[in-house]
Amino acid sequence: MKNLILKIAIILLPLAIMSCTEEERLVYYDKSAPTPVQIDKNTVSVENMAGKSVIRYSLPKDENLLYVRAEFESAPGVLRETKSSRYTDTLGIEGFAAAGDYQVRLYSVGINKKESDAVVVTVSPTDPPLKRAFPSLEVIAVFGGIRGTFRNDYGTPLKVVLMQDTTLSNDPEYLATYMINNPNAQFTVRGLSAQPCQFFAYLEDRWGNKSDTKVYTLTPLYEERLDKTIWKEFKLPSDFQNTLENNYPGYVFRGIFDDIICAWGGWANNFIPDVKSLPSTFTIDLGVTAKISRINLVPWWAWLFAGQVKEFEVYGSPSAAPRDDIFSSDWQLLGKYNAYKPSGDDPGVITQEDNDYVWPGGENFDVEPSDEQPNPYFPIRVIRFRILKTWNDGAGYSIDELTLYGEIVK
Repeated sequence: MKNLILKIAIILLPLAIMSCTEEERLVYYDKSAPTPVQIDKNTVSVENMAGKSVIRYSLPKDENLLYVRAEFESAPGVLRETKSSRYTDTLGIEGFAAAGDYQVRLYSVGINKKESDAVVVTVSPTDPPLKRAFPSLEVIAVFGGIRGTFRNDYGTPLKVVLMQDTTLSNDPEYLATYMINNPNAQFTVRGLSAQPCQFFAYLEDRWGNKSDTKVYTLTPLYEERLDKTIWKEFKLPSDFQNTLENNYPGYVFRGIFDDIICAWGGWANNFIPDVKSLPSTFTIDLGVTAKISRINLVPWWAWLFAGQVKEFEVYGSPSAAPRDDIFSSDWQLLGKYNAYKPSGDDPGVITQEDNDYVWPGGENFDVEPSDEQPNPYFPIRVIRFRILKTWNDGAGYSIDELTLYGEIVK
C-alpha cells in the first residue's frame, strides 16, 4: 500500500510543478518596463455637474498602460480615488460634499504597477443633491407621530436620519432612518405619544456626506386604533356585488378587517372583489361613531404595485342607514388619496424600499383638510371606499387589511 501511494506521488509531483510554472507564466509581467506615459493635459476636458464631474482625456499610446487613477479630496481630509481602464477615456469623479474648486491628480498606472507623475486637473462641481435637498426638509406633527418631506430633484438615493429627545434636554437618541430616491420624498414615524418632543433630522448621501441638522419641537396628535371586532359589512346596491370567495374561500370580505396579514406566499384572508371595471365601492359599519384621523391599507403581497390600490376616495356618513347615492347629502367626503412609492411612480421598478414601505405594515393615509374638504374631522358611523385606480391600471384589486385610527365620539 505504501509503495502504491509513493508511486502516485511521484507521478503527480511533476504535474503539480508544471501547473505552478504555467500559473506563474499567466501572471508574468516585466518589472523592468518603464513608467507609462503621462496623460497629456492639453487633451483634458471637464464637465461639471451636481456633486460630481466627468474628466475626459486622450489615452497615452503606451502598451504598458493598465489604467488611469484619479486621486482627490471630496471634502477636507477625505481622500478618494477612482480608476478607469486602458480602454476608456473617461473618469467620473463623485462624492463631493459641496460646490467648489477641487484638484484631481491623474496617474497613468502600468501593468507592473509603476505610476507616472501626476497631472493635476481642477474640477468645479456644483452643489450636490444632498445640499440642494436639505433646505426643503420639513417635519410636522401628525396623528400618532410625525411626517417629513423634502424635494429630491435629482432622484438620487438620500438617507434621512431622525432622532428624538422626549426630555427636551437637547440630548437626542436614534429614532428612525429611511433611504429615499423619490423626487417627492416623504417619510412618517408612527406610534409616538401625544406629548411635546424635540425631533432632529438630517440628510446623508451614499458617500457619507451629511447635511446640517434641523430641530423641531412638536407634539404628535392624539389618536386611537378603532376596534375592528365590531365592524360589519354594510352592503349597498351599487357596491361590488360578489367576491371570489365562492371559488377561493380565502378571498372573503371579512378578510379586510380580520387583523390577519396574509403570509408571504399565501393567499388566504384577502378581500378580492370580482370587479370588471372601476370605480368600485365597498362600505363598512364601524359599530361606533368616530372622527377618523388615519387610514392604513395593507396590500396583498402578490399584487404589490400591480393590483394594489393606487387612487381612491373615502366618504363618511353619520347615519346608521345612509342611502346608496354617494353624492347625496347622506355622505361627506373625507379625502382623496394617492398611494406612494419611494422609488418613483414606475410600477416596473420595485425596490426593497418599496416593498418595505407597504408590506406588511401597510401604507398610511392621513385625513387632512383639503380644497375639496376643509373640515374632514366630522363624526361618522358608516365609512365608504371608492377605488379609482390600481398601479397596473387594471380593474381587479385586492386589500389584505384595513385599519382605521381616530377618536371615538362619546
